Amino acid sequence: MNRAKAQEYLVKRIHPAGNYEELLSFPRYFEIETINACNARCPMCTIDDWQRNTPTIKDDLFQKISDELIANAKEVNRVCLYRDGEPLLDKKLARRVQTLKDGGIRSVNISTNVALLNERWAKSLLEAGLDEVLLSIDSLKKDVYEAIRVRLNFEQVMENALKFIEMRNRIRPETTIILRMIRQESNFHEWPAYYEYWKPKLAAHDRVYYSDIHNWGGQLQQFKPVSMSYQPFLPCVALWSLMIIFANGDVPLCSVDYNNKFPLGNVRDQSIRDLWQSQLAHLRRESHLSGNKGDVSICKECTAWNDASDRENYSRIYVDDGRLGLVTIPAESN
Repeated sequence: MNRAKAQEYLVKRIHPAGNYEELLSFPRYFEIETINACNARCPMCTIDDWQRNTPTIKDDLFQKISDELIANAKEVNRVCLYRDGEPLLDKKLARRVQTLKDGGIRSVNISTNVALLNERWAKSLLEAGLDEVLLSIDSLKKDVYEAIRVRLNFEQVMENALKFIEMRNRIRPETTIILRMIRQESNFHEWPAYYEYWKPKLAAHDRVYYSDIHNWGGQLQQFKPVSMSYQPFLPCVALWSLMIIFANGDVPLCSVDYNNKFPLGNVRDQSIRDLWQSQLAHLRRESHLSGNKGDVSICKECTAWNDASDRENYSRIYVDDGRLGLVTIPAESN
């Protein structure tokens, strides 16, 4: 893929109304880890390999981050108050949502495994102005679900999800609800029934989709792909769109760099803008543009940024000639 074609791909995936230079100004998407903990142990997660030792973000650090985000709100599309764990373990989560919304951030969201999303949490988050909630529920079958979401109770999760939909409709109808299945070997054939179950229960602006299991940049042990991936042959959209901030302020390479093996810096010491425009960030992007993304081990075969199920498959369009023979991560037989 030549440079012009790579840049075109990135703009279409990230900021189709803008241009390439705008991607280099300031991150458009953020995932801020306010708590480094989870109440589940899922086989598609890397939690048993986490080596970060800061359980919760400090108030002064969150305020510093918030101040810069708010000052640059026109450039920020979305702030997600979660990273790898369960955000509802953070008792200050609703307050943090409100801080960002009061400051003019256009979209604040979370992703939750739903187990803790009781009526109290639902009310406080909706009243704080939460714009989007991703409910990650991987099966409609109790045995399959509980084998994937280890430590969680299927009946409780379903009850919480259905109650949350009802409360959203009543308290803050404009909040978007997203139902997501992480499609993998055990639930692969459930997708049509899953969609048919959830779609009628949601509003027109809500969404139901699947995201295929990915390999965490080659770090997920015993990874079994269920779909074909073009990502190893494309520049990674994360380097031009997303900044991850861990609870101690560290900024890793991307969302799959869960142990910060490839640090960009720390927001306690530098501004978000300076980190985004740093020489190191530029060099990493350049390696992807020049076809040398494999110089970083977790980039070489990473499948994390496959297109979602209901989007145009830009990945296939922009891999040179669309040749299936280029793909090294095969689809499993269905």
